[in-house]
Amino acid sequence: MIPLAGAVGDYTNERMEETMRNAVIPLSLMILLIGIPSKLPAADRLDDLQRALEAQKKTIELLQQEINALKQERARQQALEKEVEGLKQAQRESQQLSREVEQLKATAKPKFEAGFEKWQPYIRSTDGNFRLSPVGRIQVDFRAYEEGSSLKNNFLVRRGRIGLLGTFYKYFDFFVEADFGQGAAVLTDGYLEFRYRPELRLRAGQFKVPFSYEDLFSDNNIDFVERSVADNLAPSRDLGAMLHGSLFGGVVNYAGGIFNGTGQNTADTNNSKDVAGRLVVYPFKQAEVALLRNLHLGADVTWGEQDSGQSLRGRTDGTFVFFNRINTRGDRLRYSGEVAYYTGPFTIYGEYIQSEEERKGLGTGGRDLPDLFGRGWYVTTTYMLTGETKVPGQTVVPNRWATPVGPERGWGAWELAARFAQLDFRARDITGNRVDALTLGVNWYLTPNVKWLFNFAQNWFSDENRSPIRGEEASWEILTRLQLWF
Repeated sequence: MIPLAGAVGDYTNERMEETMRNAVIPLSLMILLIGIPSKLPAADRLDDLQRALEAQKKTIELLQQEINALKQERARQQALEKEVEGLKQAQRESQQLSREVEQLKATAKPKFEAGFEKWQPYIRSTDGNFRLSPVGRIQVDFRAYEEGSSLKNNFLVRRGRIGLLGTFYKYFDFFVEADFGQGAAVLTDGYLEFRYRPELRLRAGQFKVPFSYEDLFSDNNIDFVERSVADNLAPSRDLGAMLHGSLFGGVVNYAGGIFNGTGQNTADTNNSKDVAGRLVVYPFKQAEVALLRNLHLGADVTWGEQDSGQSLRGRTDGTFVFFNRINTRGDRLRYSGEVAYYTGPFTIYGEYIQSEEERKGLGTGGRDLPDLFGRGWYVTTTYMLTGETKVPGQTVVPNRWATPVGPERGWGAWELAARFAQLDFRARDITGNRVDALTLGVNWYLTPNVKWLFNFAQNWFSDENRSPIRGEEASWEILTRLQLWF
């Protein structure tokens, strides 16, 4: 190993000191021999001097060799210093070249990129601050009814929506969507959201009120052609503002907001506003027992005062109205509780919803009429025959997409579904407005965003005069749907 810089100088000094120490002994001996009178004969003394001289010559030769070695060492040191400086210069040049290359890459990198993510097209800035995604869905239904029903067999475009989802400056989201499926363009969603942290987000505009497990599912991912009859009691969309978020690693989700209380695309009629709250808990989400992690418990409530309005109504999967709206005035209270569980291809979930609407001053002579109560519940279970993992309300991804699309040939994903539901409206002066509904379904997921649904629904009415076939308490409906979304 060759010493560098100052280390070489230290090494040289040490060598010189060692050489001098080696030379001191012979020289001292020579001086001693010369300076001290000797009683030996002259010839012997001459021999001693001769030997001392020879020793001195050898010492001088050694000193000369050391000097020559030191000169060579110094030359090597200077060459090494030049080499080290050259390496340092090369390193500086390499670093400068790397910086220039990175600058060229940054200059050449596009500012925007486009593609598909989770089966949705997008265009976004490369720094992640801006994103736009066109969204849409089309649902084409065919509905058939039992002979003698007041409903007619028909095709219809149940939903035909186009919208735009976007992000500006990383933390500001927006969503706007319109539905053209019922012969007129109507705004479904239009809101802004600030989401700096997952624990606290602010949303304002028109969107779904945080109420009812089933109602908050996207229409793309419901398990039947229509939601249960109990969903007639849910508020669905309204205009307002909401705080919501997720706490403790997703163990608790909450939402609370204030709304007009008049529903979708409807101006408010008074200064009073509705309030709504929702709380969902996954009590075993972080438990070691995997089978319990997907247990879901939730509760919702809404309350508001209506100066004058119309009550909630009741209708079947096939949209037969068995309880029309009536006049209401005063407080309107809704609350619900839900339980859901899923594991692998199996899901089961259910919900109970109740509403209470006052009818102040609507009786004869301005007297108050009894409150109108609505009670609804349902239990749903599904099973993926082809083994895919299913999460209620989320997209099903087939293991093998239906031929000819997808990476592998297959028949897509197949699912069986069953639901029993009940809805009842009553007051002390109103009775006989209940329907029990059994819905059986087969779902075929050709791809993650193309699905075909087939439903058979059997309804039993408490009032045979308020059924699709007058005088008959039972009737069936068949509903099918082919849908695509992006």
